[in-house]
Amino acid sequence: MDIYPLKRNYGISSRFTILIIIGILALTGANIYVVLNTNLGASFYSYWLSSRVLFAQGENPYGAQFFDQVAANFPEEPYLSGFTLPLYSVIFVVLFSFINNFEIALILWMTILEAALVFAGIKLFFAFRIERLFFTPARISLLLFFCYYAVLAIADGDIGILSVMLLLVGLDAIRQQEDEFAGIILAFATMKFSLTLLPILWILIWCLFNQRRTVVIWFLMVLTLLIMLAVLFMTSWFVEFFRSVIYYYKYLKPIFFSRLIENWQPELGGRIGWAISGFFIVILLIEWVVNSRADIRAFEWVTALTITIGFLSGIPNLGKNLYVLWIPLIYALDKINMRWTVNGKWINWLVTLAFFLIPWTSQIQPGNNFLFLLTR
Repeated sequence: MDIYPLKRNYGISSRFTILIIIGILALTGANIYVVLNTNLGASFYSYWLSSRVLFAQGENPYGAQFFDQVAANFPEEPYLSGFTLPLYSVIFVVLFSFINNFEIALILWMTILEAALVFAGIKLFFAFRIERLFFTPARISLLLFFCYYAVLAIADGDIGILSVMLLLVGLDAIRQQEDEFAGIILAFATMKFSLTLLPILWILIWCLFNQRRTVVIWFLMVLTLLIMLAVLFMTSWFVEFFRSVIYYYKYLKPIFFSRLIENWQPELGGRIGWAISGFFIVILLIEWVVNSRADIRAFEWVTALTITIGFLSGIPNLGKNLYVLWIPLIYALDKINMRWTVNGKWINWLVTLAFFLIPWTSQIQPGNNFLFLLTR
């Protein structure tokens, strides 16, 4: 029997496959070492526990007693949030809930998050049409993977990484005219709504005014299906979800822009912070109205602006989620490089190194090792 070679080269060489396998093994080994030697993964523990409580016991995962259990297991976690996500977000964690050993589940989860960050970097390159003047998919993936706040998010097991990845996949699908797929993916991206709510609202507005209503229709259909699916497991989950969000803001006091200014200036900082947030929100709304019928270039610009202003609007995303700001930063640096072809690369190098190294060096203190930095 004669075996004929493939007529199409799929671009996957044996050397590339070996590198992927070695990379996965190295990441898994590093994850095992970190999990066994530190007390990390507070966010993932809340997802893992909530999923087990919901499917194995049929109880309310938003209950205060389960938050107390999370707090008891991570007493040194300064920004503990408990389970404050829509109930359908447990879809991504349900398989891990069948693993009785939390450490094993966390190791596997961290490996998935690391792969998602690499894939997000690749999708960022295509979704925002980044030119190969300075940034490449591999370079973007490395920046997202090794930046300080991304490392914190991975160590915490934050599901926001998957949500951001799905947002970028949806943006790339819109660019590729795959409207049905884009609507479906954007609906799933709402699982970490604090990171993706504003960008998704802008995407839907732009699609609605640019004859791309299929994206909006499929988004609403799938989101409704996810909400109804969650109702099958817990009829009152919507009310309990809002209660948990209110409790998170009122009693746990997360860090957002206004509170950050208030901590710096207790007397007038809160009012100043909200005034600044209100100013940027007004600017954002104006950009949405002006560019709602604009072309794809304006759409990309406003999307990057929306992601940036999301951190200044009062939504509690400051901290480990700051790695998301690499998306508008890379977009801006790419446009600088296109505008100034001679000096653009030098500007790109200086800004990239500054924003990459400053968070790491600012946390380095005498006697602190890398694992200590992860636990902060």
